[in-house]
Amino acid sequence: MIEIKLGTLILIPVTLGSESHDMIPREVYTAIESLDHFVVERVRTARRFIRQVSKTKNIDQITFIELDKRGDNGTQVNQAIALLKAGKDLGLMSEAGVPCIADPGNILVAAAHQQNLKVHPLVGPSSILLALMGSGMNGQSFAFHGYLSVKKDQLAKELTNLESQSRKTGQTQLFMETPYRNDQLWEVALKVLVPTTKLGFAADLTLPSEEISVKSVKEWKKNAKSSLHKRPTIFMLQAK
Repeated sequence: MIEIKLGTLILIPVTLGSESHDMIPREVYTAIESLDHFVVERVRTARRFIRQVSKTKNIDQITFIELDKRGDNGTQVNQAIALLKAGKDLGLMSEAGVPCIADPGNILVAAAHQQNLKVHPLVGPSSILLALMGSGMNGQSFAFHGYLSVKKDQLAKELTNLESQSRKTGQTQLFMETPYRNDQLWEVALKVLVPTTKLGFAADLTLPSEEISVKSVKEWKKNAKSSLHKRPTIFMLQAK
């Protein structure tokens, strides 16, 4: 009986901005060059990234499976698992940063583990960890909450809950927002958080316009920040 060699699911990090491609690790270049099958969050973004990484790769010969962050993705996951079982190595890419963190790729990784398939994560940029590193806040204990509510009253409750949790545990609390709503989130945070709470942001990480700043809420009310409108941003708070 011929034993079919199983494929490996390779988790491929994507740069956080178009101007940071000189930061791509060699292992990522090698993976892009060798793979013909990718699972991605958005095909258009994936094609652009691959073109920027490799000038020789034939995009038209690549098979893309697109995961929908709002869908159940059962069919796509089954398709990807079938490729791995057939011995095809498969690359998993996020829109930006590392796969499976604040993107739907984790469902494929979970399915791969259920099928005893090999998963291999590659080194790359994580906006969450970069923000935490640059914040000076507690890096021993922290929690990431993804996107908070878009409704101002619910957002206010969520922010005060995070502040309360941070005060009890000492944890740094990290969260994010759709870039065009960043400034609105900031305004609500300044209204509902107590003056002594540290509040910070990390915007445009790895880009020339990168900006990381942390102050108490009291200090922020005296010092205007730069506009965060349409700038990819991670927010952080730590209460005393």
